[in-house]
Amino acid sequence: MRALGVLLATTILSAAWSVRAHAQEQDAPAEIEQAEEAEIIVTGYRESLRQALIQKREGDRVQEVLSSEDLGKLPEASIAESLARLPGITTNRDRGNGTQISIRGMGPNLVNTLLNGREIVSAEASRNIRYEQFPAELLNGAFIYKSPTSEQVEGAIAGQVDLRTVKPLDGSVGNRLVVNLRGTFGDEADKVQDADPFGYIASISYVGRLTDNLGVAIGYSGRRQAVATTRTNIFRYTNSFADLDGDGQGNDNIPFGFEALARGGDDIRHGGLAAVQWQPSDTIEINADFLYSHVSFDETQRGFRVEGFPFGNVQSGVVTDNGYVTGITTTVFPGNEGFGQNVRGVNELFFFEDDLYAGGLNARYSANGWTVTADAGYSTTHRDQQFLTLRTQPFGAVPTTRFRSFAGRVPEMEISLDLTDPDVYRIADFQIPENGGGAPIVNDELISGTLDVERELGGLFRSVAVGARYTDRSKDYTQRTQFGFIDPAARVPIPASLLNQPFYFAGEYFGLPGVSSIRIEEAVAQFFGPINPTTSFFDQRSSWVVAEKTYAGYAQLNIDGDLLGLPVTGNAGVRVIRTETLSSSTRIDQTQQPDGSVTEVAVPVAIPNEFTDWLPNINLNFRLTDQLQLRLGASRAVARAPLDDLNAGFGVFTFGAPAAFGGNPFLEPFRANQLDASLEWYFDRDSAITVAAFYKDLDTYIVPQVTPITVPNPAGGPDLEGTFRQPVNGEGGYIRGFEILFQKAFTFLPSPLDGFGVYANYSYTDSNISVEENDNAIGSIALPGLSKHVLNGVLYYSKAGFEGRIGYRWRDSYATELGDTDRILFTAPEGVVDFQLSYEFPDTTPIGGLQLTFQANNVTNEPFETYYGDRDLQGRYEKFGARYMFGIGFEL
Repeated sequence: MRALGVLLATTILSAAWSVRAHAQEQDAPAEIEQAEEAEIIVTGYRESLRQALIQKREGDRVQEVLSSEDLGKLPEASIAESLARLPGITTNRDRGNGTQISIRGMGPNLVNTLLNGREIVSAEASRNIRYEQFPAELLNGAFIYKSPTSEQVEGAIAGQVDLRTVKPLDGSVGNRLVVNLRGTFGDEADKVQDADPFGYIASISYVGRLTDNLGVAIGYSGRRQAVATTRTNIFRYTNSFADLDGDGQGNDNIPFGFEALARGGDDIRHGGLAAVQWQPSDTIEINADFLYSHVSFDETQRGFRVEGFPFGNVQSGVVTDNGYVTGITTTVFPGNEGFGQNVRGVNELFFFEDDLYAGGLNARYSANGWTVTADAGYSTTHRDQQFLTLRTQPFGAVPTTRFRSFAGRVPEMEISLDLTDPDVYRIADFQIPENGGGAPIVNDELISGTLDVERELGGLFRSVAVGARYTDRSKDYTQRTQFGFIDPAARVPIPASLLNQPFYFAGEYFGLPGVSSIRIEEAVAQFFGPINPTTSFFDQRSSWVVAEKTYAGYAQLNIDGDLLGLPVTGNAGVRVIRTETLSSSTRIDQTQQPDGSVTEVAVPVAIPNEFTDWLPNINLNFRLTDQLQLRLGASRAVARAPLDDLNAGFGVFTFGAPAAFGGNPFLEPFRANQLDASLEWYFDRDSAITVAAFYKDLDTYIVPQVTPITVPNPAGGPDLEGTFRQPVNGEGGYIRGFEILFQKAFTFLPSPLDGFGVYANYSYTDSNISVEENDNAIGSIALPGLSKHVLNGVLYYSKAGFEGRIGYRWRDSYATELGDTDRILFTAPEGVVDFQLSYEFPDTTPIGGLQLTFQANNVTNEPFETYYGDRDLQGRYEKFGARYMFGIGFEL
């Protein structure tokens, strides 16, 4: 929080100085001010901020802009982390990297991502984009649209992100070759057995003009960096139906267990870009672009996992917090070894490989007041993923465990038996389980075509535009699993040939029990045979294909004139979209018959659905003065349901009262009516203060919910009534908030201090939308992903080739759902500090154009911590470590 205070103080002081300086300059002729500005050549980070401000100011809607002065020069190594510097935008931290974003408190399901204006596929089961798929070194910037227009691709309520690659003819005249080489070091990797702390990021790109009207761009980016994280987890709480702490109050809640894991491996990415821009005449322009990206994670995870706390154990030393156990000593009740606490050593492998191909062709004709634009796009992706766990259990001994959790630090965890002893802890089983991710194969393919026609009119209505868009998308998800088990009596000591040196936790986690480090693939082959996951009978309900076609049309008036005595620009129109889906999967029925036998039946299902949405909108931008403008917007928007939620497959398990689990192919989209307002003061070329407010009224919000189901009674008689847990269109509500941006270059200071500047923003978001927690233990919770308070700040210096930046990102607590628990958790507030220094040698030197860079991310090693409603009920506590980069770059 000290960094927060420094940034706030800097922002307030600089705002005061800028207002004072602006007041002193009011009497100066505008021509003199413009001339002085024209004499200053601005480059680097300050130039990128200036260009972003210009594009924000000139936009026809409420928007934010991420700009780069050149290809390969975005400020962060991750595009998600660069986007998270902008007002109202936050990112998660997966393995320490930003991979997905939320906008205005709304999660990735309500965010739509485009590449060069085209919707793109995703290797996630939903529609969500992992931004690590897009190398920052090959992107030229991004637009974040917060209020829509009619011509804009539909599918976003939170906001739309349009990632942009370079257009070769849009830059300065000439050819440019840019090379960047960076070595990386992750300090957490020094503490993890399977991680190499050293890595690299390398990129090379060429942008040039072959002729005056033909330009090309080509680029490559590669990265290898360590995956290195260490974490503890306290598993979900459940009712013990007992007075564990002896205070006379029964029904104390106890966690299901706990674990500690260290994950190490490789994060590898390769990407390629190609673009051609051709302007054969003043009336015709043709653009073609192509992006390829390969992302792979190959990880090994080692540690221990303790489960089965609630029942069948002898427990003592109980510590509670308002009826929730935060510390306890546990051993299995004698003779109950198969039912109570289970203590395992775990050695696990996880990998996934994503390959993305995305490209398009765009042609534009403009003459005699007419503009016709045609665009065709294609993208496809393939993912191969697998999670495997190899587990050891004690042989001939019963362990005792103890844990004690605390807010804000590593919990205490003890196990009485030595997990590193291969004679005691023996290989028991291996799994590639669905609840750990399994081994799915994902394919996603999208074809799109767009035609736009615009006619100039003159007057207040500058032009009218009409257009149509068609998309054809198909996504399939094939689940695969595999299991192997050794009878307890047949378990043998682990051969030395299958063992590495034991793994012991280090750093902040030092003192937690160590574990045998097993050569996993060799051990599985020796004890269980080949690793070959397949689609089992039950996996059929989790395997699906969703085909989706959309037909859209729009009409839009573009405004540029005077209204109510004020200059005004903007647009007004309506967009209509028809969506058709076909979801195909399998229904699984497992039923216990009256004689005790169990029948299993699989039936293919294919369910169509369709819906139509009309989306009117208006955006008006009033220029109150030369420096002050007011934006107003009203719109209706939709965001389609996640594709995995549309899965038609489900399973019905009838052992008494039926229980069913599955998807919902009849889901309607998220729908919302929206209001936007933004007051923006641009008081010099590098400076602005903007205040934006928004209100979104969602008709519905998709949530998992229990609904009734009836199935035939296997014994005859009336149908049986049961429960069906599936996603449904639940109640909506409002999401509202405001954002404040302050940007200022300290040009009023004497040289060399005039190179300093600040970029800061704050956002507040509130909502009355609530979601039921899975087992309803803590009732309704706030909208997942919504942080009420978010702050970003950058203090920078940019002058004479030297640049320095210190950035701070802070977000308030928010609800989230993690894959290692079926409970909704809260993520604790977190603040991340990043730092960067660079120097570019001037052209007057023999090594002109050479740039040296040093960058440090997560400098303070901020933990990722979750909790169960109450801050003292810790869930996960994870450290990613700091990451350092040193590099060189040059431009020819």
